[in-house]
Amino acid sequence: MATDGFVADYTELARLAGEVLKAADGISSGIRASRAPLTVAPAAFGDSSAGPAVHSAHLAVVEQGGTTNERLVEVLEGDVDRLYRVAFAYQKIDQDAADRLCRGHRMGGPTPC
Repeated sequence: MATDGFVADYTELARLAGEVLKAADGISSGIRASRAPLTVAPAAFGDSSAGPAVHSAHLAVVEQGGTTNERLVEVLEGDVDRLYRVAFAYQKIDQDAADRLCRGHRMGGPTPC
């Protein structure tokens, strides 16, 4: 039987939201765990005149990489929120349809709901 509408499995959408949230948490944990080991003493860049500039560049890359990953986490968390909203919207649509079906039952006897 063909349907005219779109069918969404809201339990799968909620499960997907949980998986995306788990990925975002993993990235956050990775950011926190990786920042300390990336701290390198200025002396490690040598005693040449270019050493301080290379050290500054290293610090900038670490900072920018962290910021980029933090923004990715923010995007993923926003996606989680949107996935949950869509799942709840489809669940409500299904519940409303079931309620209408129960109210519209006219065959006599107990309602099927």
